[in-house]
Amino acid sequence: MPRDEAYKQAEQKIGQALQSGATTLDLSNEYDAPDEKKLTELPESIGKLKQLTSLKLSYNKLTTLPDSLGQLTQLTELDLSNNQLTALPDSLGQLTQLTKLDLSSNRLAVLPDTIGRLRNLALLNLLGNQLTTIPEYIEKLTKLNTFYLVLQRKVRSESRQMSEFRLAMRLISDEISLLIVAHLI
Repeated sequence: MPRDEAYKQAEQKIGQALQSGATTLDLSNEYDAPDEKKLTELPESIGKLKQLTSLKLSYNKLTTLPDSLGQLTQLTELDLSNNQLTALPDSLGQLTQLTKLDLSSNRLAVLPDTIGRLRNLALLNLLGNQLTTIPEYIEKLTKLNTFYLVLQRKVRSESRQMSEFRLAMRLISDEISLLIVAHLI
């Protein structure tokens, strides 16, 4: 499959970062960048950058991520905001050093349970997705102090809604800066 110019430029930047030993890589775009400058696929070679601590991929058109992303075990910051992600690889759970994970403004309806392994997360931004419930593993993220989420769903069970509310209240009582809004249809 022929690669577009954005993919080729990303491969080139990954190669440069590998050679230089860079700890940060910014493959993001401006919000108003033309579509041809936006990544639709992240090269598998991203997994070779084992020294990375910060990776920014915002304002692209990514719909999926390669499993090799899980090899970036030194990452502390991952910005995947403003893409078109519909799923995340389970390998994301291998990024146990992450303190900041921004998944805002994507198309995620569910998250992998492996995110529950990210015990160092201090910030988790899930705004602007299609999530319908609060992931249960959020309680396991004991260092989480900022959590953004908007729920979008039809209310069918008042007891389910109340249990989610109690979970949110437990999180709030642990002094977490929390924004949870239920958009009830």
